[in-house]
Amino acid sequence: MGIRDKVVIITGASGGIGQATATAFGNAGAKVILVARRLEILEKLAGSLPSAVVIKADLALEEDCLMIIEQTISRFGRIDILINNAASIIVSPSEYVSREDILKAFSTNLLAPVSLTQAVIPHMLKQGGGHIINIGSPGFMMGIPFYAPYVCSKAAFSAWTRTIQSEWEGSCIRVSEYFPGYIKTDSKPESRLGDVDQDFLMDSKQNLITRLFAGGKAPGSVARQLVALAIKPRTLVYTDFSTRIGAFISNISSFRLSIATQMVHTARKKTNLKMFNKQT
Repeated sequence: MGIRDKVVIITGASGGIGQATATAFGNAGAKVILVARRLEILEKLAGSLPSAVVIKADLALEEDCLMIIEQTISRFGRIDILINNAASIIVSPSEYVSREDILKAFSTNLLAPVSLTQAVIPHMLKQGGGHIINIGSPGFMMGIPFYAPYVCSKAAFSAWTRTIQSEWEGSCIRVSEYFPGYIKTDSKPESRLGDVDQDFLMDSKQNLITRLFAGGKAPGSVARQLVALAIKPRTLVYTDFSTRIGAFISNISSFRLSIATQMVHTARKKTNLKMFNKQT
């Protein structure tokens, strides 16, 4: 399928992958629905695109998820592509993760895509087809240290994606899973450790395997791949070969633990927080 004049919902469109994806789809001729909580950023982005609609929404709220689908159908009469991209990222040592942290991550990273998907399916069936693209994370296979709420919710999200892929295989609805590797953005995670940079786990001077994952990709490269995925749907797409290797290595416990432990050591070097100064 082509992209021009397709109606595309993109969640988390106010920054990072979402913003780059909105730009790529908009410039390719799609009618993009920009969804996020930061209204001013969305409106500025919409002003730079040929055809864009802004919907301010808190995806942690089920009623907001339903409102997104309703408003889009009301305006355009159809939804061709739903890109579930928005994510809550909370950084904290696992022993300090609160119940609220887990609930917040699961509300945005799992329950929101589930609600959006369930709400959009009847419309896609009625119009004769549609495409759902879920932005997952291979990090849950690695067990990225200090990102427990994120990786746990993304593991559940991947399970949901693969379940609906099997249920709808052979139907008029396509479901794709996209695994980005380490993507460098301007957005900082929500941290329980004080101010930390996105790359506080990364060190290009570590061992060869760890260095393989330390070079972050730009969101624009992901956006171009998502446009290509929308044109030619596939079941699973990785950002690049190194991300695919990382997913494979994650199934080898000794390598997985070695890489993750190196990340822990890097984090301890980059921060003076006492909770990192534990005996190893």
